[in-house]
Amino acid sequence: MDAKDRRIAEQDKRIAELEAQLKAALEKIAQLEKNSSNSSKPPSSDIVKPPQNKDRRRKKKIGAQKGHKQHLREPFKPEQVDHIVELKLEACPKCKVKLKLAVKPAKKHQQVEFNNRSFIITEYQQIQYWCPQCHRYHTAKLPVDVQKTGLFGKNMIALTALLKGHCHMSFTKIQTFYAEVVGIKVSTGFLAKQIRKTSDALKGTYDTLVAQLRKEKHLHSDETGGKENGERRWTWCFRAKGFTVFRVDPSRGSDVLKEVLGEDFAGKISCDFFSAYQKFARESKADLLHCWAHLIREVKYISENKNKKIANYGKRFLDAIGTMFKTIHRKDELQYVNWFRRMKEHQRVILKVAWHRLPTKDKDAWNIAVRLWNEEASYFRFIAEGLPATNNLAEQSIRRVVLNRKVTQGTRSDWGNRWWERIWSVLATCEQQGKSVMEFLKSCVGALLLGRSAPTLLKMP
Repeated sequence: MDAKDRRIAEQDKRIAELEAQLKAALEKIAQLEKNSSNSSKPPSSDIVKPPQNKDRRRKKKIGAQKGHKQHLREPFKPEQVDHIVELKLEACPKCKVKLKLAVKPAKKHQQVEFNNRSFIITEYQQIQYWCPQCHRYHTAKLPVDVQKTGLFGKNMIALTALLKGHCHMSFTKIQTFYAEVVGIKVSTGFLAKQIRKTSDALKGTYDTLVAQLRKEKHLHSDETGGKENGERRWTWCFRAKGFTVFRVDPSRGSDVLKEVLGEDFAGKISCDFFSAYQKFARESKADLLHCWAHLIREVKYISENKNKKIANYGKRFLDAIGTMFKTIHRKDELQYVNWFRRMKEHQRVILKVAWHRLPTKDKDAWNIAVRLWNEEASYFRFIAEGLPATNNLAEQSIRRVVLNRKVTQGTRSDWGNRWWERIWSVLATCEQQGKSVMEFLKSCVGALLLGRSAPTLLKMP
């Protein structure tokens, strides 16, 4: 080989190296361009907000939208009103003539004001007696519930739990609230004890909900990461039709599903394509319903590819899915037979589009097409079962966990994990059932103080 041939060979080698570096760089750029709108990454991971689509509809005006039903606050009931002030007229404000009382009822304007003495402070004076027989002093005993509660009564314990669990307030903020608004000075350690009491009061309610999960025919499930003393922890969310259960665990594996749902769980689970669900379905009797919202985000990422051929494939894919969702939203308008027929046609079209002119060299497009082919039943099972096509309900429920994590920065003990999974379950379930969280917390704390079984959140048949 002469010098010219060696030089050409070296140049070819260098070109191949540069092409490999360029390909790696483009793949890296593509990964960095992933955000919450085109992947399963959480919004908090976005470096900057993803650019808005210019083709979106024009921005809505601020305030009530045309055609929307007006929502007015319901007035207070008569038994809730503490004072009534009658405003009268002696004469006509214009012509000064004496007025006659109208048959029409009075117009009502209600106002709420804060009273610094709205909290009741009770002093129990234990009268002391002298017994001349045994020569000892005897003191009248406190009521049992007062002995168990201490400084805070059951309502105050429930309020502390509400501020901590529902309002995402730290112990120091609750301490400030009681000091500034109520005029009560307490330590953060004292407040932590009230949370422990509430956690104990919610244990029976929570355990009942967990036991019911195994009997459910359909569940939505999702999980999100957190920390306990710097160590990784996972919060699982299981949402049934009438209640929701949260579980904090160091594992994100299928062993959590086996422990919570049981190895012989035979229901259906709406979830994303996470491997733990795949493994659990193989080892149990469960059927999976894969979330279309997650798939749409992945296809959207493909439609934003710099390669025009790949991007066009993604756009065709998105159009086919979008057409299916238009029919999904018209389910109440169409006869079930017609709706079902159209949905099965959408299924056929989507599978065809997934493989038609598939850019086989793009691994993301190839993986989605293969997954849709292999998991066709899991993606289209919702049609025959009459269940949601997405796992949005679980994602909505788990948002309270994300909000709390941003405020508290995680937990520092096992009892803290138990407290959060119990209060989150109560908050989500009360929201589903339209129940007052405060009233339910009061009933739970009251049951604990009286030694009674915890109230249930399961709807009786």
